[in-house]
Amino acid sequence: MLELEVDNLKRVIGKALSSGGDFAEIFLEDKDELNIKCSGGTISGVTTVRIKGAGIYVLYGRNSVYVYTNNLSLQSLTGCAERAGELLCALRRRSGDMDGKKLSMQKTVNPNRFEIYPSSVDLREKIRVVRETDLAARNAGETIRQLNVDYFDTDQKVVIFNSEGLNAEDRRITSRLRLQATVEAERLFKYEWGDYTRPQGFEAFRTKNDYTSFAREFIRDMAADLKAVPVKSCNVPVVFEAGSCGTFWHETCGHQLEASAVSRNASDFAGKIGLAVASEKVTLIDDGTLPGLYGSAAIDDEGFPTRKNVLIENGILRSYLCDRLCGRKLGIPSTASGRRQGYMYAPVPRMSNTYLAAGNDDDEEMIRSVDRGLFVKKLGGGTGGREFSIAVSEGYWIENGRISHRLRSGFILNGRGIDMIKRVDMVGRKLQNEGGSFCGADSGLCTVTSFQPRMRISRMSVGGED
Repeated sequence: MLELEVDNLKRVIGKALSSGGDFAEIFLEDKDELNIKCSGGTISGVTTVRIKGAGIYVLYGRNSVYVYTNNLSLQSLTGCAERAGELLCALRRRSGDMDGKKLSMQKTVNPNRFEIYPSSVDLREKIRVVRETDLAARNAGETIRQLNVDYFDTDQKVVIFNSEGLNAEDRRITSRLRLQATVEAERLFKYEWGDYTRPQGFEAFRTKNDYTSFAREFIRDMAADLKAVPVKSCNVPVVFEAGSCGTFWHETCGHQLEASAVSRNASDFAGKIGLAVASEKVTLIDDGTLPGLYGSAAIDDEGFPTRKNVLIENGILRSYLCDRLCGRKLGIPSTASGRRQGYMYAPVPRMSNTYLAAGNDDDEEMIRSVDRGLFVKKLGGGTGGREFSIAVSEGYWIENGRISHRLRSGFILNGRGIDMIKRVDMVGRKLQNEGGSFCGADSGLCTVTSFQPRMRISRMSVGGED
């Protein structure tokens, strides 16, 4: 991947330590990206990008400096390391080096297995997938006013060295289709986008029906939504379907359980380890080791092997998601949760695959026991923090224990996360995962999944029409 000798990397780390750091790390990235654009049924562009560079991370106590460069010459890396050290120089000066310390290679297997590397596939085959997706969407039987289809594949190789002697590497490959469409129905128009995501190489498109059925259902769902009935603002029980409604956990408490929020006292969960913070029905887990999921990897972006982290167990707060720096601030070890989009970002604690563990309640009883309420099948985008807000992209009204009619999207579920997760009163037995998406934060865009079994909140605020 990179033409850098170990002795030179040790020299760079030593330079970073010599001016004030007590820990130094080099993050090396080599990433290939391909994007094929199809607009109006015509291939309108093919773009390839090569991203190659290094980030140098220096810590002293609870302080940090991060610098990066796309010049991987020894002179450039040494200059960056010197600059990083100078920024910490006012804090402490010490004589640090890597002499006598060996860089030991850490071998960790990526849980996602790759069969067909994107670079080995002829461009014409990828264009075929785009055309088939575009045609499937246009043949969905609805009135499409505008349609764009984008194909993406990425192949990212990372190598991490640090002053503790670590030498770790990983390769992450993803494939994705993005549809953007405007659909007309009932003299109304709707614009929406949706992603077909896979943590795979070109084998993601081996079965044509997988991606073409996604395209057809995406368009049909947009048209069905335009024919739905608006909902009025209310406060009612809410049943969340299994699968991608796990976004609820990502926004209500996931971000607050990241140690970066805890360390700056921006979390309602700060100082509550060992205390009850949720319903006893709630066991919340973040696990970067699960095979076939978008948020999985061999290592986090600080070189720690990914792991299963139980955050909340039967309502009791057990852990935060932590990286190296926040671990120093909070006095706890890393949970292998330091993640970043690429070499231009310092790592921060991030979610990977976050899910609500299965419970023992009956799925159908959750609906039958509701006189008037809401059944949420799909969630859209949202914002997290102490107060959360999530858009519903597909929801239905429950009347007398039965699903009555579809509700037009655009209404909002909101509240205070720590209060809402105490109202979970039923959790189903069947855990169902989802395709995955991106989460944006201080360290850029990271791949994640958020999923769950069917689950019910006893009462929530629904922001609809007045």
